[in-house]
Amino acid sequence: METVFLVLVLLIAVVGGNVLGRHFPRIPQPFFLIGLGLLFAFFPLYHGFQFSPDVFTFAIIAPLMYNESENVSRYWVGRGIVNIFSLAIVLVVLTVLVVGSGVHWLFPIFPLSLAFALCAVVTPTDASAVSAIAPESEEYRVPQTILQNESLFNDASGIVAFDLAIATYVSGKFAVSTALLDFGKEFLGGLLFGALLGLGIAWVRQLLIRWGDNSPLVLVTIELVTPFVLYYVADLLGFSGILAVVAAGLIQGGEREHLRLTSSRMQMISANVWEIINGILSSLVFVLLGISLPRVLQAVWQNEQVLWWQLILAGLFIYSLKFVMRLVWSRYFVWMHAPSKHRWSDSWLMALSGANGTITLALAFSLPLLIKGQPFVLRGSLIFTATVVILLSLLVPTFALPQLLKNGPTKTESTTNWRQRMRLAAIMALAEQTDHPSERQIVIDALRQQFQWQQVPRHRQQRSLFQQADRAEEQAIKVLYEQGKMTESEWFYYRRFLKYSRFTVDQRWWKNLILRLWFSVHMGHMYHDIQTAQDTFMTSPLVMEQIYWQRCFEKHDEDIRPLEAAGNRAALAKLTALKTTENHTALDVIQRYYHERHRQFNAPEVESAIVYQLFLAAFHTEYELVQAELAAGKMSTEVADDLQQQIIFDEMSYLQNRTAFLA
Repeated sequence: METVFLVLVLLIAVVGGNVLGRHFPRIPQPFFLIGLGLLFAFFPLYHGFQFSPDVFTFAIIAPLMYNESENVSRYWVGRGIVNIFSLAIVLVVLTVLVVGSGVHWLFPIFPLSLAFALCAVVTPTDASAVSAIAPESEEYRVPQTILQNESLFNDASGIVAFDLAIATYVSGKFAVSTALLDFGKEFLGGLLFGALLGLGIAWVRQLLIRWGDNSPLVLVTIELVTPFVLYYVADLLGFSGILAVVAAGLIQGGEREHLRLTSSRMQMISANVWEIINGILSSLVFVLLGISLPRVLQAVWQNEQVLWWQLILAGLFIYSLKFVMRLVWSRYFVWMHAPSKHRWSDSWLMALSGANGTITLALAFSLPLLIKGQPFVLRGSLIFTATVVILLSLLVPTFALPQLLKNGPTKTESTTNWRQRMRLAAIMALAEQTDHPSERQIVIDALRQQFQWQQVPRHRQQRSLFQQADRAEEQAIKVLYEQGKMTESEWFYYRRFLKYSRFTVDQRWWKNLILRLWFSVHMGHMYHDIQTAQDTFMTSPLVMEQIYWQRCFEKHDEDIRPLEAAGNRAALAKLTALKTTENHTALDVIQRYYHERHRQFNAPEVESAIVYQLFLAAFHTEYELVQAELAAGKMSTEVADDLQQQIIFDEMSYLQNRTAFLA
C-alpha cells in the first residue's frame, strides 16, 4: 500500500509541474518538477528514498527511447544520415574523449574512466527540452529538424559510451582493441537484434490485422510490452538494450506509415496512450531528481575528498567546452540540406538547443549503487555534476534563444482566433436554417459552449446577468397576471417555478443535490411510488423542472408552456440588451440555460437523427472554411493541420457522447 501511495504522490507532482509549466511558459518546466520533487523530499515517506538503477533504465529509459524512435521521421533520417553519423556518433565520441580528458586533468578527483562516463551522461541532447523557449521558425526549420533527428541517435551513442566507461571503471582494465570490439558488439549487435525482433513483431501485428484481431486492446498492448521485452532479451545476450529498442522503434514507426488509413482507430489510441506515457515518464525523471537532491547533496557533503564548489566548476567546464565543440562542429561539419544566409546563426541555434534533459538525468540515476560490493562513493558527486550541466543547458537557452530568433520570422500565427472563426462560421450557417429549431438550438449551444470553456468563468457577472433576466421574466409574467391573462393558481405556481429555477441555473454541487432531493420527494409524493422518486433523483434538475412543473400545472387543467414562452422571450430580450464585449462569455452561459429550458418545455422529444445531421453539417462548414482559407493562402499548413485535428476530435467526442446532447 505504501508503494502505491508513493507512486500516486509522484504522479500528483507530475501533474502539478505540467500545470505550472503551462501557466508560466518563460520558466522551463523541469524547474517546477524538480522543485515539487524537492518539496516532497522533506516528507517522512520519502526519507531515504532511492530508485534502483537497473529498474530505472528498464522502466523509464527503454520506453522513452522506443517512443522517440517510433515517432522520428524516416524521410528526414534518410536525408540526414550523414549529419546523424557526424553529430550522433563522431561528435559524441570526440566529446567524451576530449571533454572527459579535460575533466580528469583539471579535476583529478574523477578517474579517467569516470570522467568519460560523466561526459557520456551529458552528451544526449533533448531538443524538446527547449521547445517552449525557442518558437518554431520557418527560417530555422532545417537546423531544428536536424536537432530532432540527432537527439534520438546521440542518446543511443551516449548510452553505449556510458556503459563501456562504467564497465572499464569496474574492471579497472582498458584496451583500445577490446573497447572498439565491445563498442561494435553493443552498437551493431543491438541494432541488428532490435531490427530483426522488430520485424518479427511487426509481422505478427500485421497478421493480426489481416485476421481482424486489430482491436486496440490487443495491438496497443503488444506495442507497450515491446520495449521491455526487447531491452531485457538484448541485455541478456550482451547487446545494447537501448539500441535494440531504438531499432525496433524505427521498424514499428515504418509499419505505422505503411498502415496509413488501416486500423486508424488503433493508431489513434496508440498515439494517445504513448503521448501520456511519454509525458509522465519524462516528467517523473525530474521529480525523482528533486526527491533525490537532498540525499545527493548529503553524499557530496560527507565526501571529504570532493568539495561542492569543485563539482560546480566541473559542471561549468563540461558545459562550456561541450558547447564550444558543438558550435564549431555545427558550423563546419554539418550539412544544412539547403543554402543558408545565416550559417553562424544556424550553428548557434544548434549549439544552444543541445540541451540535456530526460535521458541525461536517467543515465545519471542509472549509475550503480555498489562497485565490487562496496558503496559507490563518487555516485552522488557524478549526479550532482550532471545536474549542474542540465540546469545550465536549460537556463542558457532560456535567455539566449529568444534573442537569437527575435529577428527571424517566427511562427506567430495563433490557432485560437482561427478556431473562433471556424466555430462562428458553423453557428452562422446553422442559424440560417429555419427547419428543426429545437435540434438546431442544441447544436448551436454545443458550439457556443466551446467558447465558454476557453474563458475564465466570472460567476459574479453570471449571477448579475441572470438576476436581471429573472427580474425581466417575473415582470413580464406579472403584467400578464395584472391584465387577467393568467389565473391566481398559475401566478402562484409560476412564481414558485421561478424560485426553484434560480437554484437550477447555479450549477453548484450542493444546490444540485438539494434540487434532486426536493424533486425526488415531491415526485414520489405526487405518484405515491418509491421507484419514481429514485428515478427522479438520478435525473438532471434542468430536465426535472420541466417535468415536475408541467405536471403541477396539468393537475389544475393549466398549461405552463405559453407562460414560459412569454417569460423566456422577456428574459432573452433583456440579455440581448445587456450584451457587451466584456460580458459576452458570461451572457452566453445564461442564454444557453434559457434556450435549454425553453426546449425542454416545448419540445422534450428531439429527433436524434436530425441532431446528428446538423452536427455533421456544422463540422462540414468548419472543414470548408479551413479548405477555403488554406487555398487562398491566408492560413499556413501548420494551422490548417491543427484545426483539422480539432474538428476530428470534436467529431469523435460527439460520436462517443451522442446521448448527452439529447438529455
